[in-house]
Amino acid sequence: MNQLRIIYAGGEQTDQEAFKVIVNANGIGDVRVLEPPEAVAEILAQRVDVLVVDVKQPSQDVLSLMRTATLTNVRQPVPVIVTGSQDAADRIEACLQRGAADYLITPFDAKHPSLIVRRLKLLGATGRPARQLEVTQELLPPVAPGAPRPPANGKAGPDTFDDVHRFVPREFLQLLARKSLRDVRLGDHVERQMTVFFTDIRSFTNLSESMSPRDNFKFLASFLRNVTPIIRQAGGFVDKYLGDGVLALFPGEPAQAVLAATQVQRQMARYNSGRQRAGYRQIRVGIGLHYGPLMLGTIGTADQMQTTVISDAVNIASRLEGMTKTFDIDIVVSGSVVAALPSDHPFKLRGLGSVTAKGKTKSVDVFECYDTDPAQLAELKTKLMSQWDAGMGAFRDGKLLSAGRVFARIGELNPTDTVAAYFRDRSTLDVASQYRGKAWDGSEHLETK
Repeated sequence: MNQLRIIYAGGEQTDQEAFKVIVNANGIGDVRVLEPPEAVAEILAQRVDVLVVDVKQPSQDVLSLMRTATLTNVRQPVPVIVTGSQDAADRIEACLQRGAADYLITPFDAKHPSLIVRRLKLLGATGRPARQLEVTQELLPPVAPGAPRPPANGKAGPDTFDDVHRFVPREFLQLLARKSLRDVRLGDHVERQMTVFFTDIRSFTNLSESMSPRDNFKFLASFLRNVTPIIRQAGGFVDKYLGDGVLALFPGEPAQAVLAATQVQRQMARYNSGRQRAGYRQIRVGIGLHYGPLMLGTIGTADQMQTTVISDAVNIASRLEGMTKTFDIDIVVSGSVVAALPSDHPFKLRGLGSVTAKGKTKSVDVFECYDTDPAQLAELKTKLMSQWDAGMGAFRDGKLLSAGRVFARIGELNPTDTVAAYFRDRSTLDVASQYRGKAWDGSEHLETK
């Protein structure tokens, strides 16, 4: 039997773990536990062979999963096994009537696995072709020489790979030239040039108000599971999870960080497709990137330390992410990132002039990366680049009325260009009057974070 790609949606953690043990022990396949929106996205992407759905989760989640799994426009509808306790017989029967292939009663008995094994093997014998998992061990960053590795007996010791690297990125130890967490001392530090990657969910406060604390945690866990692997595979590592945001570092080429930013935005589009089908509100994220010097090290006390990064580059990346809200775009990168890209880089970039963020005295050259814009919008931005550069040049020179006319024309030709609309509205006599008696520095001063 081919190895099955199994998704388990909903249910108690004890049932999920027991199911995993049975599947792994019998060599049936790989089990991933996902939230309904993620599961929907995986079904649509044809990365599922069997879907296990617990019927005691909210009805809208169960029905959304059932509908998606049995869609007639999906090349290979996914067989569904529903699970539930004895008192959920009515819900199980309703799912069977709606196309579920089979059912299992929970709690599972790991000591008597034959019922689960037999049903999965029967589904695996229906002729569904095996497809290689998209995320494999080979895609993960290799363990550096000397870094802690999983013990051969599978048991976790006081300083093993599984213990340490769930809390401290292996890259941090490598950068500090430490083989083990035991070797780290308070005050250890190293200075490096890196790209800082900062991302944040738009309007998360409003979104979180509509959810319970438990649902908030489930949502954030789901979001981070979509973002983190992309960062790692592109050559970065997560320094901190900031609730609804992520602070990541890229020690290699800045192009790796830009690539990760575009891949994250594309993954968010797929993730939102799943959320929409499951009846959830879609989300938007902004990403800011800045390349510069930073200090990595440990702070705290001798008995309680934490790793951290200290640099103005982090603050700038955070402010650039905030500018995505101002301009209503997805990705903003600094001039230092663009200057470090190879001359033949593939990214679609458009200059936004010089910007002084709130709380800053020095301006930073900033660029929009519009690779993930809708095709028509991106095509028009590229086509109108010469006009755009002329408008930005006039704005920088303080010729605001001339700049306003250029941006207004661009807005007419490309009505969905939110940045053109922004600079059109800023290129007015009212704005010019704010600088009467002052030297115009050609920098746009933003008052939002």
